[in-house]
Amino acid sequence: MTQERDHQMMLKTNAQNILLSTGWKNSVERSAGSRAVRRFLMTAVLLSCSTIAVAATSPTDGEALRQELRQHYPSLAWVERYRQAFPAEVQGNSDLWRAAVPPTLGSYADILTALVPLQDQHVALVDINNGKQEALGILFRTSSDGAMVVWRHIDPVMTALIDGEQITDVDGQPVKRWLENAANQTFGGNRRSRMAEAALKLAVATPADHAAAGLNREVRFGVVGKDGKHRTVTLMYQPVTAQTGAALAHAVERSDLPDIVQAYGYRVGIVRFGAFAPQYDSVFNDAAEAAAKHDTSDDGPMLAGYCAVVRERLARINDIAARSDVLLVDLRGNMGGFAREARLLTRALTDQPLPTTYDVFPGSQPGRLKLVKQVEDPSCGTVTKPHSLIVWIDGGTRSSGEFMATWLWAAGALTVGERTVGAGGGRDAGSTGFKLPHSSISVKYSGNFSVFETGTRLSVGEIPESTLIDIVAQGNFAASRARPFAIQAVGLQPDVMLPTTLADLADGGADAVRRAISQLVQQKLMPPR
Repeated sequence: MTQERDHQMMLKTNAQNILLSTGWKNSVERSAGSRAVRRFLMTAVLLSCSTIAVAATSPTDGEALRQELRQHYPSLAWVERYRQAFPAEVQGNSDLWRAAVPPTLGSYADILTALVPLQDQHVALVDINNGKQEALGILFRTSSDGAMVVWRHIDPVMTALIDGEQITDVDGQPVKRWLENAANQTFGGNRRSRMAEAALKLAVATPADHAAAGLNREVRFGVVGKDGKHRTVTLMYQPVTAQTGAALAHAVERSDLPDIVQAYGYRVGIVRFGAFAPQYDSVFNDAAEAAAKHDTSDDGPMLAGYCAVVRERLARINDIAARSDVLLVDLRGNMGGFAREARLLTRALTDQPLPTTYDVFPGSQPGRLKLVKQVEDPSCGTVTKPHSLIVWIDGGTRSSGEFMATWLWAAGALTVGERTVGAGGGRDAGSTGFKLPHSSISVKYSGNFSVFETGTRLSVGEIPESTLIDIVAQGNFAASRARPFAIQAVGLQPDVMLPTTLADLADGGADAVRRAISQLVQQKLMPPR
């Protein structure tokens, strides 16, 4: 296959799983450049393997999975330190990797129960028969106290529900209770984020995921319309099509707010990022294809596409900045995606230096970790008039969205909202996962965690596991501009807590912006005007 043909196929390959698999990001792409980006766009995330005969002497599924995690998981000691720091968020126990005899993994539910203690949002289970995504044609958004509304349509044919309508129950169960129960079967670091993740998976996930949450092919919803009347709506899951990923990416990118919100004398400019999914962006595709005609390198066309996206976004950002006093970067519900694009867009928002990011992998022997510096692309441009930045995060902000928030915070931005998911690592998009020897199920998990620092304390190479964990676990894993820190499982804690209310879901968050500015002024993080 020629270089140009190979590149064109890369651009046209359907890769909707970047969004539909709940926002994981490609760790290899961030540390090894575009070769893995190319592989990501060309590789489906579906398992394709044959059933094989297993010898009677082979290890049990529990034993095999324990050995796999001990050898290849970034750091089980990291997980245990998190569980000590946040006991209220802990799910299950550590029997899979600590008990004298590992648990029996006789069913999907057993495997899920054994893995939720990792508190890792990048864990996923893939059944050879149930690996394909299915969707209801809508997306939901949740509040901090367990309310849920219809947020976006991703299938125009689905007209039974209207954006903004409140969901009161799911299959006859009050929605708050349903979310709480589903959160117990959802991977991630904190309960609020697991509830937000459960709402996303209610809308779009695999049949196996839906079965784990007690869902069938049809889901019955209790709904309160905008007229206050109650009704029941039954929806059926449909297979995800080639158009679903694009529709999803465009839906989450659309802002809930006007360009400018007036708040306590400030003109707050709103900049929305819903996902980093360049494969669905014609600006990226056109620029990359044009560059590929004269640039035969691996990386040139990809970077040309990224820079085209940045320049287009900068034109919009500069227009908003010219009419505002402060910029608010809205990352609520950001589904993640390509970290290279996220990094370049982050650099476009600020003229301040960004922290160095290291990916953390298992080392050459037990008790050691390997640090690999993430790739750093040349800047594609910066906002003409840099503003003070406020970053708005919530329980649905994940993966590369969390990275953007973390990079901006480390560069001096203020954060408001809720603690994020804690998907502070990555998973190689080309991985088929670890297939359990006696099961059709494969387990996917984080291939690395990530660490941020604004100084020079860390360097590329190996480091004792205990040394690194002792550093990042200080203050219950608190983020710091003075030492290395991490968000794996922990998430990013905002400077100002701003819980999402049902009213915020109804008005898109306009009143929440005003509350945020008020609290920032009261706490003397911003001057009064």
